[in-house]
Amino acid sequence: MAAEPTSQRSAGFLIRAFWRRMICMKIVGLCPFPAGRNCVYRMMGIKVGRDVFIGFDVEFDTNHSELIEIEDHVTISHRCIVSTHMATSTRTPLRALYPALAAPVKIRRGAWICTGAILLPGTTVGENALVAAGAVVTHDVEPATLVAGIPARPVRHLDLVSPPGRG
Repeated sequence: MAAEPTSQRSAGFLIRAFWRRMICMKIVGLCPFPAGRNCVYRMMGIKVGRDVFIGFDVEFDTNHSELIEIEDHVTISHRCIVSTHMATSTRTPLRALYPALAAPVKIRRGAWICTGAILLPGTTVGENALVAAGAVVTHDVEPATLVAGIPARPVRHLDLVSPPGRG
């Protein structure tokens, strides 16, 4: 999906962006309760499942937050970034090499995104996968896999047993 160039953005897009950036993100920063933060994220258009913990200072893309999907039993630790678009409004030769794009980010059931990790557009973190602190996810993460590094690479497969009541 191509992102809209800045000069062609509709009034509706600008109003939604203002709502998401200036109102919702400020409310989230003041809310000490995870359930309250999740409610505000849902108002922003992010799909948030049940039993989800989203830590403080998590930056969700406010231009295309409707492209973010977080399934049940997910943990997103503090200071993570989830980006659904890459674009520049400046006119440079790089703009021709790297055209604007917007793509979904999906975090599957039971995944854990550790502190300071970054998820880039078009990535899916598989069920029960673990993204290490500070990792930059540029490609899909397989289910039940630990990834780490910049860019994130598989470290090992996780041999998991589902806790009672969550199977």
